[in-house]
Amino acid sequence: MRPVNKNRATQYLADKVPLLEQPPDTEAAVPSLPELKSKPKETDPSTARLGKRPATPSLADSSRKIIRGPQRALALPVTSRSGNSAGSDLVIRAEPPEDTFKKYYECDLAGTVSVCVRRSGHRAVWAIRQYPCSDADRILEILRSTRHKNVVSVWECFRTPDALYTLSKFHPLTLDHIVACKAFPDQQQLAAIMSQVVDGLSYLVTQNLQHSSMDCSSILMNLEGEIQIARIDCFAVRPGGRVRADDLAPVARVMMQLMQKYVKDDGAVGIDNLDRWRNCSAALEFLSATTSAGSFEELKRRLLTKIHWSPGDLIGLAWFALISARTFYSCAPDDDE
Repeated sequence: MRPVNKNRATQYLADKVPLLEQPPDTEAAVPSLPELKSKPKETDPSTARLGKRPATPSLADSSRKIIRGPQRALALPVTSRSGNSAGSDLVIRAEPPEDTFKKYYECDLAGTVSVCVRRSGHRAVWAIRQYPCSDADRILEILRSTRHKNVVSVWECFRTPDALYTLSKFHPLTLDHIVACKAFPDQQQLAAIMSQVVDGLSYLVTQNLQHSSMDCSSILMNLEGEIQIARIDCFAVRPGGRVRADDLAPVARVMMQLMQKYVKDDGAVGIDNLDRWRNCSAALEFLSATTSAGSFEELKRRLLTKIHWSPGDLIGLAWFALISARTFYSCAPDDDE
């Protein structure tokens, strides 16, 4: 008896699809038309789609690319005064963002942010922030000079006569969500948070910048535990030189909020409920050092080099905060659809 051949079936494993990953949003490139060959290439049945077969291109048209759609404004990467390309190949478009993105709602995430999806091409969630035109040049100058994984990054800008808009990856949380939820971070999670915060602040100092009003509400966090200092509009120029007390003060505020959900009314640095942190001497030593350390490197040695951590240590805490904490939002119906 001859064996029976069974058709193979392609199996898609749903749990292998990275639903939350947001790769860089790029316009889909239009491929060149294929070269003519004497024998057509066979199509894999597992990837075939229903539809008309395109007409065979002529030799004269085989090297041409056709891009359809409305005419777009010319956009070039912003360059710094030194002539180097800006931190994230920043592009400025002389058009409003709604030509390219559809806004779904606004919410409070380190300031008001519009949560948007591109109208065509690769669909992913993006955050668009608006700044007044009077502050546009200062914001652009900051963006030209900063690039760090723990400082909010901007992929594109849209400029109109009335405003400047920045396009960034969407981080669904701030550290305020961590403070608002019922969970307290443990010492390892504190190290994961504060190490990223201190690295971001230390970098800003090297760029002679300072965050004028930083607390947990101005620090973004994604669901993979990656943290970025936000509110570019609150960045201010600081005098050069060594780290001062006002550079370290935001670290103490953030640490106290995370450890006990509030800061002291009299401005003092300390924890009221020491019993909760009895076995976390490194965390208490780190908080105390914010009033006396002479540099960010000295501050990091008090906690952050004693404990092994990674952003992944924050994943469970991030998801719990997302589910349990409330975010203020507004959503107006779209009149066009």
